[in-house]
Amino acid sequence: MDNLSLEVESRQEVGRTAARRLRRTGKVPGIIYGIQDPIPVTVNPKELESIFSQGAGENAVFQLDLAGEEKADRPVLVKELQRDAMNDQIVHADFLEIRMDQQIRISVPLTFEGESVGQKMGGVLSVLLRELEVECLPNAIPEGFSVDISEVDIGDVIHVRDLTLPGEVDLITGLDDPIFTVIVPVEEEEEVPEEVEGEEGEVAEGEAPEGGEAEASADESEKKEE
Repeated sequence: MDNLSLEVESRQEVGRTAARRLRRTGKVPGIIYGIQDPIPVTVNPKELESIFSQGAGENAVFQLDLAGEEKADRPVLVKELQRDAMNDQIVHADFLEIRMDQQIRISVPLTFEGESVGQKMGGVLSVLLRELEVECLPNAIPEGFSVDISEVDIGDVIHVRDLTLPGEVDLITGLDDPIFTVIVPVEEEEEVPEEVEGEEGEVAEGEAPEGGEAEASADESEKKEE
């Protein structure tokens, strides 16, 4: 845990109105789950973000200190984090109290490094899986799994079985699950405008109307007979 700790306060008021009022003070609501009954708490979101920047991202294991409580040993990790869709700021945090000697199941994000051969040839990277579910001891939780995509060509499909994971991590996600592929971009077909036929009876420029020559000849014949 690298001596990471976060101090929170017990919260008596619950509900949407109380949560909005709390957020106006710069704090956010949270709940501690796990070994004991759920405990509503008040959290400083800036201090929580600081924990993420020092540890294993949002999978960081740290000490949660509840103000006014004598209990000193409460290791936790973030069970669920809610962020504002507009500014990405934390609006609610659920903590899971854990035992350091027991394995836990957790989702670890995947990151993709480099540019694939297929992309250099005009292909498009299609990501099908963005995290892996694993089981391990709390101290062995990875911050993420890095995947080198530089040798992947168009049409190649990389599966979970193609990755090399740390020995202290047990994989839960299926080995045959596809992670990503490089596909040929779909070209949009140009729309060919349909030819607009002229209205019935309309004569193109420079063309004589049907029967025009016969009518002209008849007129000339009449003039000669006069």
